[in-house]
Amino acid sequence: MVRTTRPCWYDGQKRPIEPGGLIKSGGAGSVYHLAGGRVVKIYHDTIDKAYYQRKIAAMLTLTPHLPPVPGKHDLIQLAWPVSSLLDKKQRFAGFIMPELDVKASIELEYILQERQARAHGLPVGLGAKVSLAANLCTLVTALHQQRHRIIDLKPINLRFYKESLHVAMLDCDGFSIQGHKERFPANQFTSDYLAPEFQASGRIPEDGEEYQDRFALAVILFQLLNFGIHPYSGRLVKDDLPTDLPGRIRHRLYAYGLKPHRFIEPSPVSGHQSMPQAIRELFDLAFAAAAHERPSAQVWVQCLRPYALRSNDLLKVCAKDPEHQHFAGHPCAACARTALLTRTAQAQKTTQRQQKKRKRVAAAQPVVRAAVVRPPPAPVPAGPPSHWRMGFYGLLSVAAPVIFALLTAMLSQQLSQDLGNFNAMIAGFIASDYFEQMTSGMIGLISVLIVFIMIVMLVVLPFNVIRRSGP
Repeated sequence: MVRTTRPCWYDGQKRPIEPGGLIKSGGAGSVYHLAGGRVVKIYHDTIDKAYYQRKIAAMLTLTPHLPPVPGKHDLIQLAWPVSSLLDKKQRFAGFIMPELDVKASIELEYILQERQARAHGLPVGLGAKVSLAANLCTLVTALHQQRHRIIDLKPINLRFYKESLHVAMLDCDGFSIQGHKERFPANQFTSDYLAPEFQASGRIPEDGEEYQDRFALAVILFQLLNFGIHPYSGRLVKDDLPTDLPGRIRHRLYAYGLKPHRFIEPSPVSGHQSMPQAIRELFDLAFAAAAHERPSAQVWVQCLRPYALRSNDLLKVCAKDPEHQHFAGHPCAACARTALLTRTAQAQKTTQRQQKKRKRVAAAQPVVRAAVVRPPPAPVPAGPPSHWRMGFYGLLSVAAPVIFALLTAMLSQQLSQDLGNFNAMIAGFIASDYFEQMTSGMIGLISVLIVFIMIVMLVVLPFNVIRRSGP
């Protein structure tokens, strides 16, 4: 007798299933392949499975109703549960959902910036982005009609099919789900897409969940229609304002309204002024008005869907660049942006060339070192004279006048005695011979010099020494 292995897993109708290879594993559970274009999510044993059982039951009861996609009946837009999953003891273990074609789709994040879009072979024109915007609003409308809320709505959590431009959502069991007399809130959000009234507390009450979705949806739509620019980016006019996006959202620094903001200016490459008046008015309501005035997803569908239909001819192909489209009656924002970026790039190249030229000229010139100018040495103050020198010159300065007076008196007395014989002396001098005259003249001259030297030594020198020695 051959023993058969009992299956470990069953669907909601208690039919056995066999999970295939692992796709990914997260905080709540792991996702595996199933046959027939389906996947299964098996919750970890560490979570509250009773809570998730009630939540999945509510999702099965209130499934969103999406309009059919022409020619794409098998297109999966929501990874929504189609059956619960039971273990071998018939206990709740997870759920089964349709498998989204990952190869045919890509994250919405990649089409926002032109460089990324080109790198992934995605369209860069406005027409594709308007279609994506309208299709996203249709998907959100279907969820809101069942009173489900997404909460953590952002481009990286969204995918779109490259061919049809329809949007798809994964991880739907992380949404805020409306059940039978019970609400299953969502715990995750992203600050760059969080409404201003919730920025300070970081908590979204139940009655504010739809307003949060409306805000996050408007941010994504603005990025789709305006080259990936966040509506709260721009150049601040005041220095004391926050520079991070959550801080700007909290202070409601929206720079792209019909009425300019006082404290922030728009990005120079923004194309918001080339949008129709109706679209700009909805953005003003979403970012500059009260929470209850934010446009719903259905209002956005009614506004954007006419632009997405080619038959309405509300989008025009640019006459200068066939890759560009613009709203009818408005200039091509893509051309204006390209021209500005080109001028900026050329200015940068010119500046770089000038800098390189200056460096080459500086390198070719000889290096002239500046002469080192040294200050003159500080005068060394003379030290105070020694005590013996001061005493000696002091005594000399007192004795010199006394000696000079004595010499003067002696000379005067001698001259007075000899004055009577002066004529006889002169006569005798004249009568003497030449040799005697020369000898007498030399003796007189030497006597005068001796007197002069004595005066200098006894009077002038002591006076100068004493003067230099002073303070």
